[in-house]
Amino acid sequence: MKKNINISNKDLMNIDYKHTHILKKFINDNGKIIPQRVTNMSRSIHTKITKAIKQARFLSLL
Repeated sequence: MKKNINISNKDLMNIDYKHTHILKKFINDNGKIIPQRVTNMSRSIHTKITKAIKQARFLSLL
């Protein structure tokens, strides 16, 4: 099941751990990161997103 996430490319390129409202779209209800095959994002953008999510978790923002 593909998930439509409407985010502009400009926002995705400037993704950061401080943008929790964007990062919450890539996390399911249990707090797990949604896989790349479901979000249909490129590999480089998805790795940026996962690093930002993990950093936000460490700082207890998420």
